[in-house]
Amino acid sequence: MATTKELIEQINRLFTENRMEAFMDYLAEDVVWDMYTASSGHTTFNGTAEISQMDGSDMPEHTNFRFSTIVIEGDRASVQGSSTNKKADGTEYDSNFCDVYQFKDDKIVRMSSYVVDNIK
Repeated sequence: MATTKELIEQINRLFTENRMEAFMDYLAEDVVWDMYTASSGHTTFNGTAEISQMDGSDMPEHTNFRFSTIVIEGDRASVQGSSTNKKADGTEYDSNFCDVYQFKDDKIVRMSSYVVDNIK
């Protein structure tokens, strides 16, 4: 079993490498992901099946992540950072985020993402 610190390092590496499909391997089948964004409000995804069906049409073509503060306590972790993004239509934007994870048996069982995006 990996430590919470090791799991966060692996997940952050996947985000840095834009390997979102590999990220899915870290999700428990019944994961709950609450996403709060300045541009689209609150959305809850229940389970990997629902997450895999997310509409990615407005998602960035490429994202550069920078992680700053990481706090770990037991099976929970929070990761603060920022990103620069470019959508398929060429629109560029940057964002600041905080992701809060809860793990069980090396899988994310709950995740809350708070994102403030700044479209240029």
